[in-house]
Amino acid sequence: MKKDATQTPEQLLAAIRAEAATLELKTQPEPEPVPAPLPESADAGDATALLPRKQRYHYREFIPFSEEAFIHNAFHCILRREPDPTGLADYLARLRQGVARPTILLELSRCEEAQPHGVTIRGLFAYRVFHKLQRVRVVRPLARRAFSLYRRISEQPSADEIHQFRASILQQLSSFAGRIRRNEQSQAALLDQSSQQQNRFTALQQQYQQLNQRFANINHKIAYQQQQWARLSPREHPCGQAETAPPATPSPPGGDGDLAAFYVAFEDACRGSREAIRAKLQRWLEALPPPHQASNRVLDIGCGRGEWLQLLNEAGYVTTGIDTNPLMVSSCTAQGLNVLDTDTLAWLKQQPDASLCAITAFHVIEHIPFAQLLRWTTEARRVLQPGGVLIYETPNPENILVGSHTFYHDPTHRNPITPTLLAFLAEYCGYDQTELVRLHPYPDEARVSGSDPLTERVNGHLCGPQDIALVARTPAAAPAADEEVVTA
Repeated sequence: MKKDATQTPEQLLAAIRAEAATLELKTQPEPEPVPAPLPESADAGDATALLPRKQRYHYREFIPFSEEAFIHNAFHCILRREPDPTGLADYLARLRQGVARPTILLELSRCEEAQPHGVTIRGLFAYRVFHKLQRVRVVRPLARRAFSLYRRISEQPSADEIHQFRASILQQLSSFAGRIRRNEQSQAALLDQSSQQQNRFTALQQQYQQLNQRFANINHKIAYQQQQWARLSPREHPCGQAETAPPATPSPPGGDGDLAAFYVAFEDACRGSREAIRAKLQRWLEALPPPHQASNRVLDIGCGRGEWLQLLNEAGYVTTGIDTNPLMVSSCTAQGLNVLDTDTLAWLKQQPDASLCAITAFHVIEHIPFAQLLRWTTEARRVLQPGGVLIYETPNPENILVGSHTFYHDPTHRNPITPTLLAFLAEYCGYDQTELVRLHPYPDEARVSGSDPLTERVNGHLCGPQDIALVARTPAAAPAADEEVVTA
């Protein structure tokens, strides 16, 4: 039918109705029953799986197969033969170009070769209508849109398919949940084993630390005994003449018996590592006069393991250390440090006036009587050069925990020294520019929570600086007379 430009709308509508009537369209689509399930032996993805031959099929029976299996089944059921290579390739190409499978079934069932077999494919009513409407050019666009909508609706899964799909999903989820439970159980077992191994490792580590500490203590005792034997004469030595009984072991300068060995072990266990001590002492290099001035000699009283002497040597100072513990002295000497086992006051009295740039004593003055501290401070004032610095660091009794508890960890401590006493001592002995530096507060997590004045005061007394340092300088040299004239 061709559209005439002279036709009125009523004439055009009448022509469409007349042409459509000649197509003998059915007014009701035939019912589409649920397709029969595939045979148990059939595999939809297998190109060799074939439906049983019968006279009536529903097009949905062909849908589950893969593209090649679909073509094989269409030829097998409708044409009663296998597809030839050319036909197979042609229909596969059309499928991959988007041609609907029901359309191919419709073409095969209406071809001349299929007529003798009389096979009926149900469910293709809409496809037959669409092919007939394709002949009516006027309604072709509307038919295409209607057919596209029909395909989207008809290709929705049936209730039985949805039920089967849901059952399959639930079965897979159940299997997956079982695997998750087994994995969780395995993971819990592994975590339990890991926790047990970690506990065993922690216990072994603690045992190792304890054994290591015991080993260090024994080494200190052996070193102390070797030093004591080295001081004995051949007749007094335990390995000397048998007829001469060795006298009792002499006491070290630092105390009775093996107190020296005990104190070295105590410092190693409680004071901290060499790296930690060096990091704490590093700040004091800035307080010293530069080493290139009149004198670069520094005395460190109670030098211990020698960390501060090492820092001073690296900075260019000439150092002398004094310690009364023979094991400490031996350790420092082995490191190449100049350390003496002598009396501090006697050594100071042997030094010329203004011959040192600095004298330091870190955690020493709490070990001696105050009369001895006064003599040290007075003699240090004489041997320090103008502008020289005296540094005393000691536990801070302003911190209640330090003054009442941690101070007494060390059995050789005598009594805490207050900041007021330190400041007055320096002023009394003639020092200038006296400063008190408070150091090493407790960490923030030790503080009581709160910001009110009472809480802040409590935190100041309990968690404040654990140490305090006196930094006192000798008065600078007065300018010469000619310098005063030039200045004037």
